[in-house]
Amino acid sequence: MHDAIAVTHEGTVSTVTFSSPPFNLLDVPIMDDLVAAHREADAHPQTRVIVTRSGLEGMFCNGLNPLMVLESDLAGRVSFFDAVGRMVHGLYSLRKPHIAVLNGPAMAGGAVLAITADFRYMDRERGAFCFAESKVGVPVPEGLVAVIAAVCSPAMLREVVLLGKNLTPDLALAAGLVDGLAAAADLDELVKTQIARLARLSPGVLAATKTALRARVLTKTEELAQHSGADFAQFLGDSYLGEGLKAYLDGRQPLYTK
Repeated sequence: MHDAIAVTHEGTVSTVTFSSPPFNLLDVPIMDDLVAAHREADAHPQTRVIVTRSGLEGMFCNGLNPLMVLESDLAGRVSFFDAVGRMVHGLYSLRKPHIAVLNGPAMAGGAVLAITADFRYMDRERGAFCFAESKVGVPVPEGLVAVIAAVCSPAMLREVVLLGKNLTPDLALAAGLVDGLAAAADLDELVKTQIARLARLSPGVLAATKTALRARVLTKTEELAQHSGADFAQFLGDSYLGEGLKAYLDGRQPLYTK
């Protein structure tokens, strides 16, 4: 498993911690290892709740590594988005309750990582939430739209998905994308309260109910995992994704011609 990812088991809680300074950027091995780490937690016999957190101060995950994506050829870029699809389905299909602790920005791929959890709690001062795919020239695939739509307020869905709106903590809460806000010093207590609520319930009942809640969306995430990147390879070249990422790194607006 990647050195940036650690899994710990303590009592009824398994914690997956992601620590890759300075921004917890995602690449293919890290995304696949995040799935493996969460699967390990899901299979642990004493675990009733899985928690995903960052080991970095004030940063959850800033998305895919833009330099690595830009330096890749088309096949390499397809492999990145194939890994995103595997991550979405791999985490969305966990049977045990899953909490994400957003101690800072969850941007683009970081928002994707967070949205797979059952519950998300955010630092009210340092948090931010954004599905930035449209801004960097990549469509949001149907499977991911289904995951977002399952929790996002219908009135906000177009802003969140179509426009890639950058959400403050209060807006993320209002949109239904996070379940609670707290100051940094109080965030862990908020998470512990939810862990205690979940741990009191029957693990079998929780697993069966979670499966029922997610059943319709799981068919979409399974399709996404099978051919995510290939489905929109036409958008992964320099006219779309390439221009979007270059503009992001240059601090300018992208100039799309088609």
